[in-house]
Amino acid sequence: MGFARRIRPALVPLLIWLVLVAVGTAVLFWQQCDSRQSLAQRFSLRVGLMGDFVTSYTADLIERERVQARASLTDATVDERDFAKAVAGFGYPAAVLLDARGRALQVVPHNETIIGKDLAGRYSHLSTAVTEGKAAVSPVVPSAVRGLPVVAFAVPFQTTSGRRVFSGAVEIRDSPLSAYLSSALTYAGAKVQLVDGNGSIVAANRALDGGVPTLAGDNEPLAAALRQHSRGAYEDGGQRWRYSSTPIRGTPWRLSATVREDVLFATLAGNEVAGRAGLAGAAVVGLLVVAAAGRARRSRQDLRLSEDRFRKVFDGSRIGMTLTDTEGRYVRVNPAAAELFGRSEQELIGRRTDDITHPDDVGRAAESVRDCLSGRIDGFDLDKRYVHADGRIIDASVTSALLRDTEGRPQYFAMQIVDTTERRALEQARRAGEAELAERAEQLQQVNAHLGDVMAMLSHDVRQPLTRIIGLGELLLDEWAESSQEEKLHDVRRMTAAGHSASELVTDILTLAQVDAGAMVARPVRVDLAHLVRAAVAGEQVTVVAPDELHGFADPKHLQLILGNLLANAVKYGEPPVTVTVANRRHHVEIKVADEGEGVPEAFVEHLFDRFARAESGVATTTSGTGLGLYLVRQLAQAGGLDVSYQPNQPRGAAFVVTVPHPYEPRADDTKRVTSPRRTPAG
Repeated sequence: MGFARRIRPALVPLLIWLVLVAVGTAVLFWQQCDSRQSLAQRFSLRVGLMGDFVTSYTADLIERERVQARASLTDATVDERDFAKAVAGFGYPAAVLLDARGRALQVVPHNETIIGKDLAGRYSHLSTAVTEGKAAVSPVVPSAVRGLPVVAFAVPFQTTSGRRVFSGAVEIRDSPLSAYLSSALTYAGAKVQLVDGNGSIVAANRALDGGVPTLAGDNEPLAAALRQHSRGAYEDGGQRWRYSSTPIRGTPWRLSATVREDVLFATLAGNEVAGRAGLAGAAVVGLLVVAAAGRARRSRQDLRLSEDRFRKVFDGSRIGMTLTDTEGRYVRVNPAAAELFGRSEQELIGRRTDDITHPDDVGRAAESVRDCLSGRIDGFDLDKRYVHADGRIIDASVTSALLRDTEGRPQYFAMQIVDTTERRALEQARRAGEAELAERAEQLQQVNAHLGDVMAMLSHDVRQPLTRIIGLGELLLDEWAESSQEEKLHDVRRMTAAGHSASELVTDILTLAQVDAGAMVARPVRVDLAHLVRAAVAGEQVTVVAPDELHGFADPKHLQLILGNLLANAVKYGEPPVTVTVANRRHHVEIKVADEGEGVPEAFVEHLFDRFARAESGVATTTSGTGLGLYLVRQLAQAGGLDVSYQPNQPRGAAFVVTVPHPYEPRADDTKRVTSPRRTPAG
């Protein structure tokens, strides 16, 4: 029972301490979990964007292969030399041309034993292209020419002789796609790979061993994790890895990426977020568009004879394409461009390009057009904005090439227009996400600093009066029989004083918690300030100078808290006499609390209302305190529409002035919430 009596006074402060610690820990843990979840979602989004790029790249490669095949392989008879020249134009190390029955018409490298043989039955991608009439992609296999891993793209196309299938082998690891994978994800040690349906690695962002490696052989823990879920985390070598994957539409491929969690979450420790995947992707797309435009316009000498083929490519393209004369007037517009601009081809024919160009971008291409007409360049690229028929702005990447007639005179400008509005929006969203992440990190740092301040105060200022109470109680119990009644009363008074000190500290802590949580709501009303001041100083040795009645507009409870803190400071740090003056001014009512002590050190005045601020000289160094009183006074005053300031008292001492607005008709929104401002370190 004696031990219980000794520990009972410490239970409430201990519980409050535990609650504050638990709340601070919960807030910190929540911030960390939320920030990590946000980074993991952003990582998965980036992998998805990479997957979209790979899908777009393969679709573009298949479409360009079909267009070029229609342009050069539709003759009734394609001889060996013409086929070899066409394959060389594609840049493929190996290729095959099949008829509608899947028989080989031509093959590179040339092999007479294969000509006329049914190849569709041997290879699933050729069978799909021949029988179903849709493009197909093969698994990765070593090439027969150089032994390097290749992937074949089988593309069916119609000719006057029926359906044909052209299949070209691409050394995918030396392609722009491999270069894109190497630069798209910039996390240190990140692994990105493109895997086919057999589990073989098509391409990766790192050097691979010769032959055709598999994902299971290269990274078994990742392969096992992907068999269970498309995204998540796994352990490898004592470290946790975060992974995400996405299928590549139109192919048997799946793109996956994995990165160590300590790298992915490094920004939470203050490191700069790494990665410029969007910029790298945009650069690669630009290079592909330029390359496609260059290949599409190399053969201008047979323009008249190839008009029919050009029309099919032009009208069937999913990319906006236009023909303009040398004066900038539209001559032809394909359906994709008409849809992009929101106007029909008839509405556009004869109009100038400047008519639908954003006013700020009009004339941007004038110098490049002059260089083309003078013969210095054959084409140019630029980014510009168009105005849609409904008024919205379209961001576009434009590739323009000059077409000449048979005598070499400038005739038309052929333009390819790629809508980049969505890509730019995604880039803006990425930047906004990074800004939000930085803000979350800053908030977390502020929470850590706040928690450190509170812990420091709890470990010293709250423990000191509690230790005093416990010590006096033990001393009183030990010497109870020998102590006189006066000595007992003296010890009890000292314990009571220490208890009041602890109670004041707890009150400050609870008030601080309410302010930080935004739970203190100011409800200003018309109030008699003279009466309120007299009630606040009742029982104190304080002089009040005030009229019989003077009204202001304030929250009475908050104003009593403010005056109580200021009076306590005057008694604690100042010297009598303490005077409270209430005076009516032109625009407000002024309440001044003044003492005649040593005043506030000049060097400390600018930090007087800071959080946990304590002067390093004068009476403050010999008097206990938390450094919270004046901070809470400032927060309560500002939230209720009041103001508080310090000025030296004359002839000596300190004076604090509270300004209260005159009464006025309250509005519906006159309830104000006390919130903690962004915190700056105390001096």
